[in-house]
Amino acid sequence: SLRTMEDIFNSSAFKFLFNLDSTKKVKYNSISERLSVINIDFFKKTYELIHSQFSKYYTEEEIENLHLIRVDSTMVAEAANKLKKGMNIGRKKDGKKQVKYTIAYDGKYPCMSELFTEKNYLSEDLAIPKIVYQHAEKNTNSVFLFDRGVTKRQFYCNLNQKSIFFVTRLKDQFRHRVINQTEDGQNRPVGTLELISEQVIQLGVPNSNKFLEDQFRLIISINPKTKITYYFLTNLFDLKAEEILAYYKKRWDIEVFFRFLKQELNFSHITSTSENGMMVMMYMTMITSMLVLTYKRINKVGYKTAVRRISFELNEFIIKLIVKECGGDPSLVFR
Repeated sequence: SLRTMEDIFNSSAFKFLFNLDSTKKVKYNSISERLSVINIDFFKKTYELIHSQFSKYYTEEEIENLHLIRVDSTMVAEAANKLKKGMNIGRKKDGKKQVKYTIAYDGKYPCMSELFTEKNYLSEDLAIPKIVYQHAEKNTNSVFLFDRGVTKRQFYCNLNQKSIFFVTRLKDQFRHRVINQTEDGQNRPVGTLELISEQVIQLGVPNSNKFLEDQFRLIISINPKTKITYYFLTNLFDLKAEEILAYYKKRWDIEVFFRFLKQELNFSHITSTSENGMMVMMYMTMITSMLVLTYKRINKVGYKTAVRRISFELNEFIIKLIVKECGGDPSLVFR
């Protein structure tokens, strides 16, 4: 929160660490004002630089998996009705708004983030394509994984025509035309599911009897326990059905990442009420997440443990600096 930032800035340890005047004070409302006008490009470029630097330390096996880009969105609501720009959702009349964060996640780090405050971006048909197109411009060998919230058929066609590969899941009711059945699955096991069939299809044009020209691969499978049928759509034709379903299963990683952001990095609260301030905090949270994820990976610990130990080690680091500044020997304290 802004008051927490105020307390941190006014602490003696913070002023010592950054060589600030000990008499300098700041109030939370001045922090809020500064966030609303600070140059956001600095934070964006810092975020992109850190991501590119950290990505150099992937193993060859990890690099092979980096082309799988999970894309999804999460909503964050304000605690009070002070948000300058946001989305009013539902029929509530309390004046409180929400904002939407859409993130691309490569399985290790968040590789692209976007803030949406306009209500039309409630639709995943607008939010997710924007991230996909932006990322695809920089990385041409990616495979995008997204859920069935994206329903616009033309988006699938655009991806196909641009040679941007994807794997998604369709809702149960969708109009299509079968061009060719490539396999009668006969309920053979594919991971935890059973394959019913594989087809090459064309999707129906909404509100029309026509069909789109682009052809896609449809994998129909069933959960043998729940008897729920799943429809997976992709424009990858040269991989086995098991690989396609394994790709889609990795989409869940971004849900785990969102939970980590909200539970461990306080991303479930809006710190600044201005759009500029929210974007600054978004980039700072993504940077922090990369630091925590790197620590977690190196030390082979969980999310909570990583956050806790980083806090302890940072405090110890500051104490060592203070002891050394006072002419002491930190090694006598920390052995």
